[in-house]
Amino acid sequence: MPGPLTGKTVIVTGSTRGIGKVIATYLGREGAEVVVSGRSADKGTDNLPGTIGETVAEIERGGGTALGVKCDLALDEDLSNLVDATISRFGKIDVLVNNAVIVGKRKPFLSGDASWLDTSYRVNTRAPYILMQKAGSKIAEQGGGSIINITTGGLGQPPAPTGPVTEKEMDAIDPCYPISKAPMDRMTTALASELWASNIGITAITPGLVITERIRAAALRPWVDMNAGQPAEITAAACSFLIQNPMKYTGRKIPARDILEEEGLLEDLLAAVQSSA
Repeated sequence: MPGPLTGKTVIVTGSTRGIGKVIATYLGREGAEVVVSGRSADKGTDNLPGTIGETVAEIERGGGTALGVKCDLALDEDLSNLVDATISRFGKIDVLVNNAVIVGKRKPFLSGDASWLDTSYRVNTRAPYILMQKAGSKIAEQGGGSIINITTGGLGQPPAPTGPVTEKEMDAIDPCYPISKAPMDRMTTALASELWASNIGITAITPGLVITERIRAAALRPWVDMNAGQPAEITAAACSFLIQNPMKYTGRKIPARDILEEEGLLEDLLAAVQSSA
């Protein structure tokens, strides 16, 4: 039986594990043709589980259609190849989900250099910008579609420090991540009216606390209650809604949970997640 996303071709960056993998497999179950991308082709990067092939296989086991494309967001040629490979296989692009990020461990600021900032900027800011241009032009050719930027909720007004950085925080907080990630929110707002003219909706959604493989392995927030996270399926379901209703939240930054609550979809989604656990 056709799903609500049947006929849609969707690129999901960083979909070998974590939130990106859940988004990719969820959209695949709903009928989308999913392009799975990431750096992990044969084995997980950074000693983390998950590869492109494993996500593709999971989508196909669920009856979906998927294409795996290795893509290092720091390389312009990989960004072009991701778009070209999608067009070669499916003939079009309807949706881009910018999910992939790079996060490192904090390094001393006063005695350091800008090399990690350069890397973070290239992956977290520049790559999504280029992909929005390249994929967006293809989406416009189709008569419109969606760009969904997966962002973070802590960028608006971070709390003031209560004292000097601790040793645990030195290992847990990468300041280059929020510095390079915050522009995603501004891009979403700044580009919305221009993209509207091409019938492309662009929305930034925040997943909330989701305990991914990376957070568990690296203990990026050692003070966070690991039992307090919410399922990544909330973000995936919000993506599905935005694909079906691309202009409703265009130009906004909004928590994924709020979209489902406003649309009356949250209770059913949580019940479905609970029943499959």
